[in-house]
Amino acid sequence: MKKKFMTFFLALSMVLLLVGCGKKEEETASTDDSATASVQEEVVKFVNTDLPAIAGDRDSAVNVYNQYFTQESDQDSEAWRSKLETEALASYNSYLDKLNALSYENAEVNNLKDLYVKSSEGQRDAIQHVINAITEVNTDELDAAQQCITDSETYLKMYQDELTRICNSYGIEMIGEFSTSTLTDASSTDAE
Repeated sequence: MKKKFMTFFLALSMVLLLVGCGKKEEETASTDDSATASVQEEVVKFVNTDLPAIAGDRDSAVNVYNQYFTQESDQDSEAWRSKLETEALASYNSYLDKLNALSYENAEVNNLKDLYVKSSEGQRDAIQHVINAITEVNTDELDAAQQCITDSETYLKMYQDELTRICNSYGIEMIGEFSTSTLTDASSTDAE
């Protein structure tokens, strides 16, 4: 199978959040200071420590995906499928295992994590649909991959909104901005 097969339609968004959190100097007193402290501590730990600590597997999956589109790449779609299956999907599954293993005491932080997990699962599912598209020579699988990406982006937006809400409610300062890194659009290549 040639690279031209992949010229149909796919843009896989992999999320790289460049947001850090920190406690504001002026903390608002509340009736339940320990709950506030717990939320602050857990959000800061989740965003600043836990997510960056496991990002290597996700980044590895993104690199495998992007290698197909580099100018010096001469691999065909079948070789790419094999790498997606054995390297990218394996790395992303490892990332999800580590992400799911993260545990927090506060319900709001767990809800935040769950939104992030759903976004990440959509990305992993999109990679699986691309593998299926190449294996089965089925463009419907590319449509399914695009739907997974759309769902993933929806959950990511919900995550960002919830993180902003929590930060505002508990006096947590967000340092930096949300950003995303998009993998190369497979529809833009015309290589054989």
